[in-house]
Amino acid sequence: MNVRTLALLNWAAHPLLAVGLCAPCMTVTPRMAPVEGLARWLGLVKQPETYSVLSGTWRLLTTGHPGIGLVLLLFSVLFPVAKLVVLRACLDDARRGRPPGPLFRWTERLSKFSMADVLVVALLVVTSKSYPGGTTVDVRWGLFAFAAAALLSVAVSLGTGRLARP
Repeated sequence: MNVRTLALLNWAAHPLLAVGLCAPCMTVTPRMAPVEGLARWLGLVKQPETYSVLSGTWRLLTTGHPGIGLVLLLFSVLFPVAKLVVLRACLDDARRGRPPGPLFRWTERLSKFSMADVLVVALLVVTSKSYPGGTTVDVRWGLFAFAAAALLSVAVSLGTGRLARP
């Protein structure tokens, strides 16, 4: 791929990432079988809650799970944004005939810990658990925007790496 194509893919990843971070990623629907009707009438069963990456991360940070929240904040929010910015700078350097700097190499090394990997593993753990009373966790469309941004980011990173190597 040439620098122009990689730059376009990088720019496409920006709004996809923004949407993926803010859009609904999962909905938790509490249930209390076999007495759900009575439990709902008594107010013991909460209404379904939908979370985005940002709202879910905030919820973890503020409800007693700051370690998990910090990992998600770092590798699913802050690092992906920084990675797209670094890739943009590297593509500007490539357009001017300069090789990418050491920040690109660090970004390549740390990429394996970011975005879809951490989020998908977390969602798999959450959605595969068997919850009491039949509570369900359903994946929403924001996850697909987030995954698309992650895939574009990987493609741009690989293409930029190829440009950097003779």
